Amino acid sequence: MASSKGFTLIELMIVLAIIVIVSAVAVPGYQAMIASNRLTSSSNNLIGALQLARSEAVTRNQAVFVCNSNDQASCSGSWADGGIVLLADGEVLRVLSPLPNDVAVNGNTIQYNANGQLAGVAALVVSNTAGVRTIQVNRIGQVSVCHGSSC
Repeated sequence: MASSKGFTLIELMIVLAIIVIVSAVAVPGYQAMIASNRLTSSSNNLIGALQLARSEAVTRNQAVFVCNSNDQASCSGSWADGGIVLLADGEVLRVLSPLPNDVAVNGNTIQYNANGQLAGVAALVVSNTAGVRTIQVNRIGQVSVCHGSSC
């Protein structure tokens, strides 16, 4: 009697069914994790730009702007196109890459005065399907982050 080596069709179908079930359970959680990571990454990029702007305003003793930019040279366009950290004399200090498709930023240009302070409180709201993060800058230029649309 000859022995056969290998898997039967039934065994292969059972393994395939198990793989499909595990994938169906794992994929939604993985997509939520990716959306959350994109939200966090976009928020952190903006926070880094704001901290750089405040530091450079004090160091160079001139106004520094953090704004949206579609040409990476001037304040124009939307946040989806990216942004820049711009000195009052027109020099670009940092270019922020365009946002992922599922991330949106709402807020206006933030201007740090030569002393590192703002004329008033400013905020940027970063959102996607994973949630909302509000990046708030107080009058003295300090940055804080809140989970949700208001701090």
